[in-house]
Amino acid sequence: MKNKKFWLPILTSLACLLGIIFAPNSVQAKELKNVISNIGIWEVDNGKFISPDENGIYNLSPEHHDYSNYKFSVDYDLSAYDGKLEDGDTFTFTVPSPLTVRNETFDLKDKETDLVIGETQIVSNGDNNGGKATITLKNLKTYLEKKGGYQVQNVKGNFFVGFSSKNELSNETLRFDKTETINEITHQIKVKKGEASDYSEGIGRANFSKYHGLIYKEDWTSSALNKSGQYLHSWYVRANPKQAAYNKIEIHDWVDPNASPMQMIPETFKVTAGWYDKSYYFKDEVVLEAGKDYQVKWNDSYTEFTLTINNASSILAKNGKPAAFRINYKTSAPADGTQVQNNAEMKGDDQILTYDDYSNKTVVKQIGNSVVASGGTIQLETGYRIILYKVDELTHDRLKGAKFKITPPAGATAKEEIVTTNDDGIAESSIYSESDIKKGNFTVTEIEAPEGYELNPTPFEMTVGQDGAIKTVTNKRSKAKVKIKANKKLTGRELKAEEFEFTLTDQDGKVKETVKNDKDGNIAFSELEFDKAGTYTFKIAEKAGSDTSIKYDTKTVTATVTVVDKGKGALEATVSYDDEKAFENTYTPAKTEVPVKKVWKDENNQDGKRPTSVTVKLLADGQDTGKTLTLTEANGWAGSFKDLDADKGGTPIQYTVVEVTVAGYTSKVTGDAASGFTITNSYSPETVDVKATKNWDDANNQDGKRPTKITINLLADGEKVASKEIQAATDGTWTATFEKLAKYKAGKEIKYTVTEEAVAEYESTITDFTITNKYAPKEIDYKVTKVWNDANNQDGKRPESVTVQLYKKVGNADPVAVEGKKLTLTAKEKTDDNTWVASFTNLPQYEAGKEITYSIKEVDVPAGYKASVTGQVVTNTHNPDTVILSGTKVWQDNNNQDGKRTTSVKVQILNGEKVVQEIEVSEKTGWKFESKKLPKYENGKEIKYTVKETAMTEYKATITTDKDGKYTITNEHTPEKTAVKGHKIWKDEENKDGIRPASITVKLLADGKETGQTATVSETSGWTYEFTGLDRYQEGKEITYTVEEVNVPDGYIASVEGYNITNTHTPEKPTPGKPNEPGKPKKGGELPNTGSESNQAALVGGISLLGLGTGFLARRKKED
Repeated sequence: MKNKKFWLPILTSLACLLGIIFAPNSVQAKELKNVISNIGIWEVDNGKFISPDENGIYNLSPEHHDYSNYKFSVDYDLSAYDGKLEDGDTFTFTVPSPLTVRNETFDLKDKETDLVIGETQIVSNGDNNGGKATITLKNLKTYLEKKGGYQVQNVKGNFFVGFSSKNELSNETLRFDKTETINEITHQIKVKKGEASDYSEGIGRANFSKYHGLIYKEDWTSSALNKSGQYLHSWYVRANPKQAAYNKIEIHDWVDPNASPMQMIPETFKVTAGWYDKSYYFKDEVVLEAGKDYQVKWNDSYTEFTLTINNASSILAKNGKPAAFRINYKTSAPADGTQVQNNAEMKGDDQILTYDDYSNKTVVKQIGNSVVASGGTIQLETGYRIILYKVDELTHDRLKGAKFKITPPAGATAKEEIVTTNDDGIAESSIYSESDIKKGNFTVTEIEAPEGYELNPTPFEMTVGQDGAIKTVTNKRSKAKVKIKANKKLTGRELKAEEFEFTLTDQDGKVKETVKNDKDGNIAFSELEFDKAGTYTFKIAEKAGSDTSIKYDTKTVTATVTVVDKGKGALEATVSYDDEKAFENTYTPAKTEVPVKKVWKDENNQDGKRPTSVTVKLLADGQDTGKTLTLTEANGWAGSFKDLDADKGGTPIQYTVVEVTVAGYTSKVTGDAASGFTITNSYSPETVDVKATKNWDDANNQDGKRPTKITINLLADGEKVASKEIQAATDGTWTATFEKLAKYKAGKEIKYTVTEEAVAEYESTITDFTITNKYAPKEIDYKVTKVWNDANNQDGKRPESVTVQLYKKVGNADPVAVEGKKLTLTAKEKTDDNTWVASFTNLPQYEAGKEITYSIKEVDVPAGYKASVTGQVVTNTHNPDTVILSGTKVWQDNNNQDGKRTTSVKVQILNGEKVVQEIEVSEKTGWKFESKKLPKYENGKEIKYTVKETAMTEYKATITTDKDGKYTITNEHTPEKTAVKGHKIWKDEENKDGIRPASITVKLLADGKETGQTATVSETSGWTYEFTGLDRYQEGKEITYTVEEVNVPDGYIASVEGYNITNTHTPEKPTPGKPNEPGKPKKGGELPNTGSESNQAALVGGISLLGLGTGFLARRKKED
């Protein structure tokens, strides 16, 4: 048996060894650790990455918690396993709790090879418990064949994992699995459900805005672009959100070249009208019709458009205001992880607008992320590098083979490099260091164009940042060039440069160009360019002119341009013509005539000096032709030189005319040969001037009735021939001059007179040419009233008369005294005892045309009176003399010891027996009083006032006055007194023990406090005592007196009843037997009985237990 036990392990080990040796040799799939390089957070609804705030917190505001509003963007880098990757290898990404993921599977695809290199499976752990994504690699052999090289290496990419939070979170720290990430990664997130916002204020000042730009997966095809795709970006423009009234709105929108390339898809373009509510939702939208409601123009490459809405203010929204507009369209998408950018600007009534009334920015820019956030892919790495896109200028097709030289800034460690665009039209620079990009801008120069394209050699600078830099560079196709020519011939005279016009029309009927011939007859159109092989047809035609002496060639010449592709994009163009290229015109000289017309300016021959006829000569190029024309009244003073040559040797003849001089007249020729000449003869008849003068008799316009203007009429031989409106000159004169009047009519001298248009309230007289107007000024009376406010002359100080001065105020001038205008008022003209009246009479109502405002002031106001004026009433006020009685209340009651003092007293002021005022005096008034103002006099006599206090019990009042008339009212009260009397009582069996003292001392207490008074009591005093002359009250309260014995004798107990003190002593009684000595304790060892028998029981029990314990210990020891 022991041998079996020995050999069994040996045999078992041997068997295991042999199993290992002969086991099949297979490769096992492995788990790739630490391959996740970065984890970003992607916001699904806005299509962008979220950045943490200044505290490093990602703030998430989902509108709903029940779907994945956000995704983790996971970057992976498998370069640590270069050369070691095999199909079946896996790596994982764990989503931590308390987030929620859903089960999902998707492929991991390499964009360059379009090959699936991995499968991703996401497994949820349930709500709030996270989950895990597992990526399994596949197709690596095929991947290597397509990529080239000797091993699979440098595999990097990205995938997205959607997540949601069922609950709101506050500063939750997400810690990602350290075995999965290259470096430790943690995120702090805060989740709070989004709330509705009120954008009313912003909408009220917004002119336009641009938003969205999200990428969508959607198959699309565009016939305009001749392209199709799987992804697109959607863009929106808000125009006129504040609903201003613009007749014309214009939106200019374009793709920014400093971003990845994209084209607008015109088939998706839509314009709607409506209005924005406070949540910025577009309401009651109506789709507008292109061509009818708006016009849109695209550029050739569909990277730019201009939208025009005419009569925009006439399109009303449902809220009754001019409509707001929303423009929506879609663009192609790079879908490679880069950024795209779209810009817009707006004009209102041809004025460039800022996007917001509070801003100065006129261009809005919207950036979109062209990130495919579903599944996984290998995307462009844009950070710290330059990405160049090369596209066809017209079609925006991607172009490969373009070479660029990238020159770093001075001082950078990076080297100059040459990059070439790949099959996707993309060229990538090296990744630059952070220190290099801070040195300055990088210079990019195209050094080789793609085949069939023109080089774009202009260098441009790019600023590289943390997110890199992107530029879209366009190239024009190489073009074939050709010129179309023709020739011009003219028969009959010499051909002139730029004499005839010719058009070149393309095969669509569009006029490409209009040119003129040169002096040699050459017709040369601008060089034409062609970027595609093919046949193009053009037609040449001459534009018919207006010269009737020329017969124009009406033929059309067809020019055919043939463009041939010579290979590698090189094009060659040739031109052929279907007819002779010469256009032939024929010139035939023409005949002409020169009309002549005579005009007389002599006031219809007023002076009879006009001749019966005149003679006109004809000149050709300034030379007399010998031809004349006679003009008379019979031929209407008009005629023509006829059958004249229009030109000489092809040069037009310049015909002019002159008139044979007419005595007394000046002559002027106007017009030309083509339209006719007009000869005007002028003669000036004799004239005279008539001056009319206006005089005013109205006291220098005292009442202002004089008008500012008048009208004077001029009559010739009694008939009105002219009128003039005149006004005063600066010197005050009124004149009207009628100048250059005809002196004669039909040979007789004219008699001139003047009249005047009637002036209201004035009488008018006319002497020769002098007109006088008279007016009588108006007058008024001014009544003055004197009012006395002096208590009906109570003090007898009113005077017998008063005098007032009259003042006048004209316009805005200050009032001035009217000289000689004073008025005396007396009681003789009174209306009552306190009112006197009088009047100023015959006063002018106006001065200098303005109504006079009269006022008055009293002269020498009586002493003791104050005068005030209200309108025409003068009030004299005299305030009668008054007195004020005052005094002090004094208490003599030992500070109210007995509490008999009242809280207040009433003091009366009397005029004789009549109480004129009653005053309440108290501690609040400081026991002082003061009367109101009292009349000092009554009926001219001084009043003698007296002061009296209302009666008070237990007090005696005394009233005195000092030298200043101040009163003192003194109230006296004598405090009450009392006595305390008591008896000393002994209860000691008649002093049996002989310990009663000969005397004792009794002290007196007031309200329990020592008074300092004592009394010595003895048998001599009959053991009685008394305290007298004691105050009965203190501070208004009756004092409680008590007595107390000082040092009660030993052996006595004192007690007090009333004011009597009893001392009690009980004599000792003898005990039968042997008395104990005083102060000695009893014999024996007895303990005091505390009444606690249980303590003894406890003691016994304790001792028993002690013994039991000892026995147990002893037994245990014995057993041991």
